[in-house]
Amino acid sequence: MSRGRWAWLVVAGLAVVVLQLAIADALTVAHVHPELVWVLPVAAGLVAGTLPGMAAGFVGGVIADLFVPTPFGLTAFVGVLIGYAMGRLGEEGIGDLAGSQWWVAPSLGFACGLVAPAIYAVVGVALGHHSYLSPSLALVCVLDAVACALLVRPTMWLLAPLLAEDPLRGPLEPVRGAM
Repeated sequence: MSRGRWAWLVVAGLAVVVLQLAIADALTVAHVHPELVWVLPVAAGLVAGTLPGMAAGFVGGVIADLFVPTPFGLTAFVGVLIGYAMGRLGEEGIGDLAGSQWWVAPSLGFACGLVAPAIYAVVGVALGHHSYLSPSLALVCVLDAVACALLVRPTMWLLAPLLAEDPLRGPLEPVRGAM
């Protein structure tokens, strides 16, 4: 990945954190707010593949971890996992902007938003933070899933010209069934 793409990921990560602190933190349901950090690796992975997806998860996670009192690197770790999974799907042509149905990327975003906080909580418990498995975890998962589903397509449109080799098609031609 070029330096320019890394720089755009840093800018995108900072933008996500600014949106998180300025808007999302104020949108609470039962004292719980959505985390927007999961949108970045989902969108980057779907439009540009595994390496940009993982890089977006890492950069966004590290920047987000600077502003929360949690184990440093935990958000980045989960972001890398999400970015890898979405990048693999993006490399297969699933969820790209031109070839998939409009609902595929939001569905994948919903799934990642649902799973990411659960992975975060389980890894946090493994690191000794038992309070992460709280009754509010289900609400966090739902809020993150809805936020990710709503924001993944606009984020893909913003990131595609910056990260993907072919902004409408994604990183590669689909491998399966390409004959």
